[in-house]
Amino acid sequence: MRELDKRYDPKATEQRWYSFWESRGLFQPRGDGEPFVIVIPPPNVTGKLHMGHGLDETLQDVLIRWHRMGGRPALWLPGTDHAGIATQTVVEKALHAEGLRRHDLGREKFVERVWQWKEEKGGAILEQLRRLGSSVDWSRLAFTMDEPRSRAVRRVFKMLFDQGLIYRGKYLVNWDPGTQTALSDDEVEYEEEQGSLWHIRYPYEDGSGHAVVATTRPETMLGDTAVAVHPKDERYSRLHGKHCVLPLMNRLIPIVPDDFVDREFGTGMVKVTPAHDPNDFECGRRNGLEMINVMTVDGRINENGGKYAGLDIHEARRRVVADLEALGLIERVEPHTHRIGRSYRSRAVIEPLLSDQWFVKMRPLAERAAEAVRAGRVRLTPRTFEGVYFHWMDNVRDWCISRQLWWGHRIPIWYHREDPARMICWDGEGDPTEVRADPRAWQQDTDVLDTWFSSWLWPLSTLGWPEETEDLRRFYPTSVLVTGHDILFFWVARMIMAGLLCRDEVPFRDVFIHGLIFGKSYYRMVENRAHYLPEHEVLEIERSEKIPKGVRYKWEKMSKSKGNVIDPIEMIDEFGADAVRFTLVALCTQARQLDLERSRFLGYRNFINKIWNAARLVFMNAADLPAEEFARGLTGRPGLAVEDRWILSSLHRTIAGAERCLAEFDFAGLANTVYQFFWRHYCDWYLEYVKPRLYGADPAAKRTAQTVMLHVLESSLRLMHPLIPFVTEELWQVIREEMNLPDSALCSSRRPASEALWIDDAVEREIALVQDAVEAVRNMRGEIGLEPSQPLDIRITSPSAEKVRLLRECQHHFHQLVKVGSLEIGEVAGEHGHAATSVLADVTVQVLLSDEVLHREIGRLDKAIAQTWANAERLEKKLSNAEFSARAPGEVVAAERARLATAKAELEALVEKRSRLG
Repeated sequence: MRELDKRYDPKATEQRWYSFWESRGLFQPRGDGEPFVIVIPPPNVTGKLHMGHGLDETLQDVLIRWHRMGGRPALWLPGTDHAGIATQTVVEKALHAEGLRRHDLGREKFVERVWQWKEEKGGAILEQLRRLGSSVDWSRLAFTMDEPRSRAVRRVFKMLFDQGLIYRGKYLVNWDPGTQTALSDDEVEYEEEQGSLWHIRYPYEDGSGHAVVATTRPETMLGDTAVAVHPKDERYSRLHGKHCVLPLMNRLIPIVPDDFVDREFGTGMVKVTPAHDPNDFECGRRNGLEMINVMTVDGRINENGGKYAGLDIHEARRRVVADLEALGLIERVEPHTHRIGRSYRSRAVIEPLLSDQWFVKMRPLAERAAEAVRAGRVRLTPRTFEGVYFHWMDNVRDWCISRQLWWGHRIPIWYHREDPARMICWDGEGDPTEVRADPRAWQQDTDVLDTWFSSWLWPLSTLGWPEETEDLRRFYPTSVLVTGHDILFFWVARMIMAGLLCRDEVPFRDVFIHGLIFGKSYYRMVENRAHYLPEHEVLEIERSEKIPKGVRYKWEKMSKSKGNVIDPIEMIDEFGADAVRFTLVALCTQARQLDLERSRFLGYRNFINKIWNAARLVFMNAADLPAEEFARGLTGRPGLAVEDRWILSSLHRTIAGAERCLAEFDFAGLANTVYQFFWRHYCDWYLEYVKPRLYGADPAAKRTAQTVMLHVLESSLRLMHPLIPFVTEELWQVIREEMNLPDSALCSSRRPASEALWIDDAVEREIALVQDAVEAVRNMRGEIGLEPSQPLDIRITSPSAEKVRLLRECQHHFHQLVKVGSLEIGEVAGEHGHAATSVLADVTVQVLLSDEVLHREIGRLDKAIAQTWANAERLEKKLSNAEFSARAPGEVVAAERARLATAKAELEALVEKRSRLG
């Protein structure tokens, strides 16, 4: 067989095999069975692959390759999202560098410029998906703003409009002054900030005193139209229907009773600003209050703010507070921590703003989507997310779908210029018939639709809806959706709604919801604030594995500002795509938080190298194996040794375990299952077991060993291919060429199936007994400090006659795997002085010690006991110090407690070993 290079080089392999697969159309669905279909969560066209994408795409690729190799027509639909705000921002920044604004170009020219940018630079993330190994069907590549997807958007808008589920009205929206557009609730990210709470006096109209209200935003008082009190608060019942004078504006505002007031907060009186606070907006509607907007779209005070008009928010706040202080109307100011909403895109502080927007009535859609999950038509894994899902469905709010942008799906509504109440909703291409007949009389709505309005149709539109295409009939509904829990509501739930609305069928059967990837954020505390370390310092810490004094760390969601981002493409460059993929699969437990650090990639690169080196050894030792001998297979083959039957049993048990893990979306379990089999069972044990036969004089025994060894390697490559496609394809092709295998590519071959006839519980117990005994001897050799080349005198005893028989039958393995001087196996121990002892249930393994070695071992144990006892005593004193427990950070105290528990366990084990030596 062809001799492999000494080292595996991912760079020389990955692009070659990906081009091979793609050019031969191996990612397209084949066959007539039940399809297995996934739609890719479309990454932003502006984006570059981040670790969350890496996890998402790797898990999907594992599933799609697994089912493709299981013989099902497997379709993974790719595409990108037009990402309205993000893409428009990128292009506007490019214009700014040229000294231009979008208004200088006009809408039509600006949109042309965005399309030009998309064609030139929007495909970067698709190339990165190729680097990762994503086996998507590129012949079906979609874009949320291409014509088929645009047609779907117009159709569903008109459906909702005709059913009365889309409406336009004044509503309080989350306004982003940075991008000057409305955001949905899900696009607002909240964080705690330190601020102030101002207590302001509002004089009563009759001069009898004043109300005291508390606010974190004094500038909004310019738009106050009431003071509210709880209707059952007896302190203020006499004030119902009375009026206050609004300071600075000298406007009379009523005192109204309303249940939304918290009697325990502050004085129990609250200012009401209906145009700038969601709770106040509802209060205003209930009480018929005037709604006065005092903000401009770019975050300044408008003409309704009187003398403060034109000021930005921060300057207006400073002036308002100064004027109130001058009037003696500030009762007190307190430090206050409160939640601030920020735009997920521009990071600007969100301003609640009253404006005309388009909305979808969500209640009817949400009720059907909730029932689909309750009835089991859609299964969420883990099921713990069902509670979150139902909470959102039961408390759903109408969806603001309009955005004040130029890039996106323009709202398909036309207004008559002379009578704006006359409008046309049109789902065809181009302008409506009436508009073409009299274009000057009509104007299309200037807003575009929320990006999610095209994304919620993704499983439908990528398969051709609203046309009744062959793809739609064959592949809808899809099989599985893989996504993070952060978009469970505003993407997953909405797709279920859209599927039921458009096809009366859910869009997928299963949803696997994985956790979010967190990285280590290193920081120093300066004046009670965390100052994050820059990336170069973080890299130095991780290289040295030493944390400098004064530096702490915590696990946080990856963020450039916190220096804890790990770039998947950089990891692919350094470790190879297979190592990155395997790391991410192994990371993916069903926890909400997945902690990742760079060292994990190094560990799994070692696994890829282990596979390569094992294959290299096998190929060298099977070079003279005839192809027809391999083709005979193993069923009914005579002369299988016990270790052959053991590795074949272990292989088929592993295949069954892998099948079970994939069925349960236990990705971490899948990775661990194949890792343990290949590294521990196949490499560490089996390849050592067969060496005497490979190098021995019995040609039949050699042929059997070669055949089993190569068969298990080939099956393992097929089993592991969905996780690590590149190295497995490279190695499998060597076997294909030499053994004349029928398939042209591992990518399109069949994965191995578990066969119960090969699973042998008895032989697995037998070999496990030998392995446990061998490992016990190896561990004692290491503890005592004996050189690997020094022969050992070993005694193994057990009251079980059956175990003694098994150990005697396999004693040749001891001579092969451990340097043995003498080996005694029996039911009763013979006479001997001292021995190092390891007890394995009812089997006792001893390494017999000379007087010199005995005294050295006793000295070693006594020293270790003294050191461990001193360490445990020091930790106990430290933790019993009340001042330390009170002042030290919680994570430091927890770490010290863990060290104490470890020290006590080590001490107990050392004392036990010492007692056996007398």
